[in-house]
Amino acid sequence: MDKQLFDNLMKIYKGIVVYDIIVAIALFFLKYFSIKYVGGLIAGSLVAMVALFMMARNIESVVDKKTNAKLWASLGYMSRILLYGAILIFAAVSKHINIYTVAVGLISTNIVIKAQQLLSKLNKGKED
Repeated sequence: MDKQLFDNLMKIYKGIVVYDIIVAIALFFLKYFSIKYVGGLIAGSLVAMVALFMMARNIESVVDKKTNAKLWASLGYMSRILLYGAILIFAAVSKHINIYTVAVGLISTNIVIKAQQLLSKLNKGKED
């Protein structure tokens, strides 16, 4: 994996850990802090992190392939969607994790990336 891509992934992963801590603190203050809720948050975040890694590897491999790139991109997309579906179905039928906190964990990647972009734009604005 490219060093720049790896560094960006690590930066996002660190942001997801901070996001999880903030959400766990919010759950504590809302009196929903239990293994069921925090477990769902962690499960959703872990799946989001795995899916992000899969996406990075898929993009890297599709760029290297000259033939069947569309097929490999589609297969990577389908595998990530199946992964999301599997954890949501598991959370829906399981009594051990909460489906809502799984969903909050799954959107962690999107929120963290947007927050990091916003912070970088604010820091650039301060430098000018």
